[in-house]
Amino acid sequence: MSDRITATIEPEPLPSVLAPLRPIVLLLAYVGGLVLWPIRAFAAMAEPRPTGTLSLRAATMAQLDWLVLAGLPIVGLVHIGMGSFLSMQAYFGATFEAGVGPVVGVGLIRNGGPLLSGFILAGLLASRATVELRTQPRPAIDADPEWIADRDVALGLQADDRSGPSDARATLPRLIAAALMGPVLAAWGTAVGTLVGYRIAHVVLGIPLETLFDTFAEMLWMRDVVGLVVKGIVFGSIAASVACFEGTHRDALPPHVAGLRACCVAMTLILGFNLSWFLFAYLAGPAFGPTVLPT
Repeated sequence: MSDRITATIEPEPLPSVLAPLRPIVLLLAYVGGLVLWPIRAFAAMAEPRPTGTLSLRAATMAQLDWLVLAGLPIVGLVHIGMGSFLSMQAYFGATFEAGVGPVVGVGLIRNGGPLLSGFILAGLLASRATVELRTQPRPAIDADPEWIADRDVALGLQADDRSGPSDARATLPRLIAAALMGPVLAAWGTAVGTLVGYRIAHVVLGIPLETLFDTFAEMLWMRDVVGLVVKGIVFGSIAASVACFEGTHRDALPPHVAGLRACCVAMTLILGFNLSWFLFAYLAGPAFGPTVLPT
């Protein structure tokens, strides 16, 4: 009799009408965690240095090393194709010489260079940082190669009790390195694409180099140069934040699938910021109202 009474007072499960809200809640939690991730990363500067790991400066330099080695050739090759394409397209699309210089040079500085470099950074960091943080044991992340382990640990007689860097501390050097490399890769890609495009326009199309550089200088604005630096920093930060967030995210996704999701999310956010920059920097007008100065 007591068993029956106990059964009658058990709570009923939640109504199924709330089930459709689960994807929305998960999406909001994902977005919120992603937004707060850079803040958590910079807060890790106050954390003590874990045993056997590189300092933040050394870890950042290590990340910069591979970003330079991997980023410069890929960005350069991509912009060789982009510069030559813009040169030919501008000439045959505009049918006059004055359009080639601004389309190639200003177009790459204003949009093409930072955007393509940001996409490449998103792919590089998703393929390396996300997979690295998901697959390697935490003591191996940013490990100091000069650290000497205990003899029993080295012989396999005792487990390695190092905790390794926290998720936020592992993110910070990758975030700083990507933010520093963003403008460098954007400027590098812009320079390569511009020089290749102008060389093709001069050799193949017969346009004098003086004409190309003169029209380029006439159309270049200060906001274009500022945008190259700002977008380079922001795009690199977005790529690193998303890649590391996915790398430390606790779910059942395989590492390569998580890397793919990190790349797609980062590229989507980069496109959104790029559109916002264009709307506010070029279409919104002067920040302080009308002016008689050239804009």
